[in-house]
Amino acid sequence: MLREVGRIVLRVLPVLLLVSIGTALLVQLVPGDPAVAVVGPEGTPEQYAAVRDQLGLDRPLYLRYVEWLGGFLQGDLGKTFVAPVQDVGSLIASRLPVTLEIAVLATALALAIAIPVGTWSAYRFGRGFDRAASGVAFGLISVPSFLLALVLIFFVVFRPDAVKGALIGLVALGTMFLALGTVGVKGERLTPDDKRRRLIAAGAVLVVGVGLVLVMPDFPRQGFARIETAGLADNLRSVFLPVLTLALAEAAQLTRVLRNDMATTLGEDFVLAARAKGMPVRHILVKEALRPSSFSLVTVAGISFGRLLGGTVVVETIFRLPGMGTLIVESVAKKEFLVLQSGVLLIATLYVVVNALVDLSYLFLDPRTRHARV
Repeated sequence: MLREVGRIVLRVLPVLLLVSIGTALLVQLVPGDPAVAVVGPEGTPEQYAAVRDQLGLDRPLYLRYVEWLGGFLQGDLGKTFVAPVQDVGSLIASRLPVTLEIAVLATALALAIAIPVGTWSAYRFGRGFDRAASGVAFGLISVPSFLLALVLIFFVVFRPDAVKGALIGLVALGTMFLALGTVGVKGERLTPDDKRRRLIAAGAVLVVGVGLVLVMPDFPRQGFARIETAGLADNLRSVFLPVLTLALAEAAQLTRVLRNDMATTLGEDFVLAARAKGMPVRHILVKEALRPSSFSLVTVAGISFGRLLGGTVVVETIFRLPGMGTLIVESVAKKEFLVLQSGVLLIATLYVVVNALVDLSYLFLDPRTRHARV
């Protein structure tokens, strides 16, 4: 295990170095002059030259890169060019938690939806539930994030009663599905304890679902409430709609990935042996088939999380969230090269770290990989 961690670290460091060099080179290709952004378009050539000298923009690129990288490693990211002058580290520190919270919650919600839906779709492959889930998944994948955000705003913010009615209908359908499941499905033999547990689950879904609908709060149209100032409840209310927007699209993709992998796993010999022994369906799906079917799921979830860290500009703009995506776009417009370099490198670092953790998760999901990599 330690040897594998060491190998991953040795792979990560060169990647981050290349990302930092590539970012510094690409920044130079961004059209515009920071001196013009500082002085204004009406400045004189002498004023522009003085600003370039003051900011060090007239020095060779490699010297500026080495100085910036040294400051980055020490936690000093420099200051912004355009007034009001701010510390770049403080500016990123105020934006990064917003993006991290949205990305973490969206990924967690997407997995919470995808795992049960994808698992049951694989078990009921080609039947009614699978066809319905596949249709919904394809629909969500086809809808752009900005359109989904606008639809959610229209209904959740401006038509909350219609949403509550639809949710109550879904709770009733879920309760009926669990209750009818007590008669079993083809190839499944239920014990009295299994039937009792399903009835209890149906009652719990009904009570909890209706209770949540009745106490559902009003969600704001836009803005972000920080935990330290507004409290946890207001914070979760402010991020609910953007998180739901991102999670629905990610859940659709993850559901398809898990459904296809698990459908294949359910045909393996060890699963057929478990069925021949009379193992309950719950045990077969959760204990036997889920873990070996999770490789692609974990990989895609890691890639999705990395994409959400820097690719939520549209959603952040619609909901007016002060995240990293809008900060990077604003930095390009204002020619704030230090902010752009630091923000891109930081996101790349988080992305690489997440994918390194995904590699380590393979050792847990399949112990055979521990021996294969030694």
